[in-house]
Amino acid sequence: MNKKLTNAANIHHEQKLHADSKALKPGEEDHYRIWQAQASPYSYKVMTFMNYKGIPYKKVIGNQMELAWTKKVAGQSIVPIMLAPDGQVMQDSTPIMIYLEQAFPDKKTVPDQTGLAFIMWLIEEFSDEYMPRLQMHTRWGNEQNRNTLSHRISRAITFGSTEMETADLAPILRQRQTGFDQHLGLEGEGVRASLDQQVKDLLAILEQHFLHYQFLLGYQPSIADFALYGPLKVHFYEDPYSNEIMETLAPRTCNWIQTISDLGDTRGCAGQTEFGDWIDFDNGLPESLQDLLAYIGKTYIPFAQNCAEACVKREKHYQAEIYGVNASFSAHQYRGWSFEELQLRYQALTGQDKEQVDSVLNQAQILPAMMSGGVLHNGLFDGFTPPFIKDGIPDARIRRLKEKEAQAKTED
Repeated sequence: MNKKLTNAANIHHEQKLHADSKALKPGEEDHYRIWQAQASPYSYKVMTFMNYKGIPYKKVIGNQMELAWTKKVAGQSIVPIMLAPDGQVMQDSTPIMIYLEQAFPDKKTVPDQTGLAFIMWLIEEFSDEYMPRLQMHTRWGNEQNRNTLSHRISRAITFGSTEMETADLAPILRQRQTGFDQHLGLEGEGVRASLDQQVKDLLAILEQHFLHYQFLLGYQPSIADFALYGPLKVHFYEDPYSNEIMETLAPRTCNWIQTISDLGDTRGCAGQTEFGDWIDFDNGLPESLQDLLAYIGKTYIPFAQNCAEACVKREKHYQAEIYGVNASFSAHQYRGWSFEELQLRYQALTGQDKEQVDSVLNQAQILPAMMSGGVLHNGLFDGFTPPFIKDGIPDARIRRLKEKEAQAKTED
């Protein structure tokens, strides 16, 4: 116990604020509660989506006092985690948004055109699964960001703590982050230079797109916007080193980030309330969006396809060539499952919808690679109902870990 912190009046005030944020007061019975973090792109993906749709919620800081609770209810220390008004535990940003889209149908975020909706899910998948490689490269790949972010994350974790201060935890977090390089293919000759170029190429594509459209699919935000907003806002726009890259190379993308940030904000009438239409997929995709798909074909597809195949083979690591540079990655079961979900969405397309999608995917060289091995089944969520979690077990991986823990205790 840190005596200086124990006797600090504002620390106790922070603890009260934190406790109040978790409680539903009279008049808040319909509110969701979201355990989130400032440095979590998935937290902001969900919250800006909820802001846009006008879904009531309360923010809870995922600090050190919540680590044991999140592991108890979700099987792991992770954000975002949500409690529904009826107390059900919800986790995983995409299934959460799918559920909320159905529960709150006003202000639709999924296009009616089936083919365009698939393009949306493809961009969403790229944003959730490949963007972490770019964002971890920029966040921890330079001294300025390493120093700043280790302290920013520590500041949130130690909110209301009488055990440690930000400066105590920051060096520990900074050292821990280096261990993630091997999992995301951030090691090897030419990798970092390739990733620098990938960042610049992505921003150039987005700049061209936002010259003609306000949002990714036209003049109305979709789930794809909220998904890509998360990493671009939380990592690229807010991290000091990469913010300079954003401001100098991608001013229109910065404007898009600000627009998404303001959605639902009634203060000063900041949040946009009138919107246009989505792109008419019957007329094809604009060149800038086709360029984004080609970029996804060069980055996400080999990354995810090889991961899914490795998961099926129960291999722990795999190789993928991206932008002409070969790198080694850890096989991630969730990523394999998520890729299967995308494959199943594609497999469900029929008739003209499939013909239209095939045309743009072949042009982007996403096909035939995306389906080259058929649908790659991953049993991670077999028998589970994401986003809802029961008894603290969200998926087969956590169930297996808990079974091993129980067996170890029995043997002791």
